[in-house]
Amino acid sequence: MTVGPMRADPVEARALRQAQGTSRSKLVGVLAAIALIVLSAVGLQLSEPEGKKFQVISGVPGETIKVNNGEVTVTRVRVGTFLIERDEISDRTPGMFVVVTVTAAATGPKDLKLTEAQLLSKQVRYDEYETLGGLIATPGFQISSDAVFEVDPAQIDDLTLEMWPRESISGYQEHVRITLDITADNAEQWRSAAKDRGIEVARATTRAIP
Repeated sequence: MTVGPMRADPVEARALRQAQGTSRSKLVGVLAAIALIVLSAVGLQLSEPEGKKFQVISGVPGETIKVNNGEVTVTRVRVGTFLIERDEISDRTPGMFVVVTVTAAATGPKDLKLTEAQLLSKQVRYDEYETLGGLIATPGFQISSDAVFEVDPAQIDDLTLEMWPRESISGYQEHVRITLDITADNAEQWRSAAKDRGIEVARATTRAIP
């Protein structure tokens, strides 16, 4: 005896199709809702105003700047065309080196960290030529170090040092910006001062806050 294929009852088949259609509609609705949430989040992120992610604290060389957990001071700015370490020439440049001596004092209850640095000149950004590990001062101590930058002598107007802490989680930060008094009016004097001049670079030193 041969048994042929079983045929579904028309009423049951119609109910099954309606159930599948309802499930599919619910799934499409859920996916659409998720897509709207994602787009809303992206829109908020893209529309976030420029410059609202961190606070800029401005200053000038020789002035002590108050920041979270401490104080920051630029004590010296030097220019040249070659670097000297341990009484020997370590590097030369066809451009110009700018060496900024920075002191960070942890006067608060937590470490003061300034681990990233750049020089800004209008639309030009210069990264550190030699990474010295940044400045990290523990409470009650201060650390001084030289930040070294190689720059284009033709683009040094309004040079500004910017320093900030490196954070693994993006969040609200303080960025220290110190104008170095190198302006369009005196840039030629700085270029002339740098010619054939060596700069002795000092490594980081730590001592108790006086």
